[in-house]
This record gives sequence, structure tokens and C-alpha cells, in this order.
Amino acid sequence: MENFLPALLIIGGVIYKIYSEFQKEQEKARRRQPHIPVPVPPPAPQTKTVAAPLPPKPAPPVIAKRKEERVNDYPEEVQQIREKRKAEKKTKTGSVQIQLEETESNATVFDLRQAVIQSAILHRPHA
Repeated sequence: MENFLPALLIIGGVIYKIYSEFQKEQEKARRRQPHIPVPVPPPAPQTKTVAAPLPPKPAPPVIAKRKEERVNDYPEEVQQIREKRKAEKKTKTGSVQIQLEETESNATVFDLRQAVIQSAILHRPHA
């Protein structure tokens, strides 16, 4: 009976050490595989309460103007500036397309499969 308390403390210490090592290994596994979500326990079933139905909200007033009517609301200067911007945008996109066609002929071939393999090799977890 005298040795019962020390034996119980030793057994408790061993069990605690095993549990703490298990927790450390779980944390290491989570860091190695961050894309795997941690399982979440399902929520406890809740009782449903039925609330009284709310009265319907009044619909907001609809202001319907056709696009042609709105265009006529702007001053003439604003319409001219908008047209100039549209014309500039069209000329800019045309020059960009020409530049893209020139660079495509000099571009190197990119292989996604090979890039993924090389990335996995470079970012391999160290054991």
C-alpha cells in the first residue's frame, strides 16, 4: 500500500508524456499537409423555433429611365470626352495586340506538368 501512490504518479507521468508526444506528432502532420482541413465535429442538434411571419416589406420605388434618355441628360462636352476616350481605348488595344503577336514568336514553351514536378522537388518537406 505504501508503494501505491508513487506507482500511480509514475503511471500518470508516462501516460501524460505519451499524450504530449502524440499532440506534437499531430501538429507536425498538420504543418506537413496544410491543405487538409481539420475535421470539425458536427454541431449539436438544435431545437427549431417557429417565429411569426414578418409582414412583407414595401418594394422600393423603381426609377426606370432608358439608356437613350440618360445619354441625352449629359452635356455635349461630356459626351465628346467620352467618345474621345472610347476612341483612345480602341487604338491602345490595337497596339497591344500587335506587341503580343511579336512576343509570342520569341516566347519559350511552358510545361505546367514539369513545373509542378520541379516545385515539389524544391519544396520537399525535410524529414
